Amino acid sequence: MKEPKIIFLYSQSPRSGHNFVAEVIRKVVKCNTPIGERSEIPLAPILKDYLKAIKSYYKSVGGDDYLNDLFLGDLRKKIINNNGTCLMKYTSFMGANESLSIFKDDLHIVSLRDPKDCLLSLFKGMKEKKGMKSILKKILKPTGIYHYSYARKYAKRVELVLPDLNNFNIIKYESLVLKESNELQRLIHLFQAEITVEELSRRIDEIQVINTSFYKEETNAKGIWDASVKTKSFNSINRRKGFNKLQLFGIDLGSKSLRKKLGYIQ
Repeated sequence: MKEPKIIFLYSQSPRSGHNFVAEVIRKVVKCNTPIGERSEIPLAPILKDYLKAIKSYYKSVGGDDYLNDLFLGDLRKKIINNNGTCLMKYTSFMGANESLSIFKDDLHIVSLRDPKDCLLSLFKGMKEKKGMKSILKKILKPTGIYHYSYARKYAKRVELVLPDLNNFNIIKYESLVLKESNELQRLIHLFQAEITVEELSRRIDEIQVINTSFYKEETNAKGIWDASVKTKSFNSINRRKGFNKLQLFGIDLGSKSLRKKLGYIQ
């Protein structure tokens, strides 16, 4: 890019491949992430709350201008001066519309992953807890009822904060995993990068798998933050292993409306 920008990366939820997408972006353009490479900065939700607050309270004439100058005046300059081109990522769509309205000259990217695969990853990473609630879950899990209920709540939570996707640059996690040439070229064009599709594809192959959901058979990972070299059996798309047919049906049914809105099914 010719001049420093803030790259806002909004992901639908944890387990949506946002760290992998961020790694790919760093392979295309040189950028820094505040605090650390995997840091999550809830700037967009804070901006949403701020704009809601200044609309909700009585103010004297000129109050909006005063508050905006106080809180937003040097914000962009401060972020860029401290970081150069800055990757600001957060695992939620909350505040995406508001952030776009404030930082009009920056890049706003919505990262999508098939909700079904997000849910499978979430379920795989869940730890068993003690207590009556956990016992009830254990009874319901083989039937798919718990999976359906959880998937439906997940879908509604994401739909509640879903921004107008027409206003954002969309990146699909699956397209990057599969290294689809047209998507890689679109990414190169977006960042005005001097790199070929072939070189970017090679760089993506070098990315180690992080946030592995304890898929030891696929990554040999020992913990959720491990950056492990993927094994031959690793496949982050259309996962099925470890779930029975009723559980998979429950996840499919519970996430159906969100999958439609995100363009994963008709």
